[in-house]
Amino acid sequence: MRLSTSSAAACLGLLALLLLSHLSFGQILKQKHLELIQARSTTWNKAFNSRDTTALNGLLHPGFTLCTATGSQTTAATARQSFRQLFRQRPDVTWMNKSLTTEVSDLGQLAYETGEWAEAWTDPQDKSKNRVIGKYWLMWKYENNTWLMLSAIYTPMFCSGAACR
Repeated sequence: MRLSTSSAAACLGLLALLLLSHLSFGQILKQKHLELIQARSTTWNKAFNSRDTTALNGLLHPGFTLCTATGSQTTAATARQSFRQLFRQRPDVTWMNKSLTTEVSDLGQLAYETGEWAEAWTDPQDKSKNRVIGKYWLMWKYENNTWLMLSAIYTPMFCSGAACR
């Protein structure tokens, strides 16, 4: 069966429209996921600064791994305990992640986020002010209809205060 020129053109037009529609839908979906991740990052900052370990834990994948200059934790439960200890040791600690790049992988339900981070606190012993500024990298995993932090690396680049000596 042969198609007329106008039928072939109509078929090609329909195919192009379907392809364009699929690509647009994919871009819209990817943008929605980026917005969800950004909202979760905002939740991280709020939860940390209000010392809400339950909310922090809700952001973490059960197999979460956290690496910092002072050590690493290899589960969400261990990280939660570490946050609780940090809040006891540094009652006025503040932490702020400032996202610079977030990208959703085309290979699966993974994403990464990079940015700058700042942490500050007053040493309870000598009352000195301490501040650490650095870079961070997060891997996010989309699981059970939510984005969860799968791993995090925080690298200090600058430190001021007695804790830095």
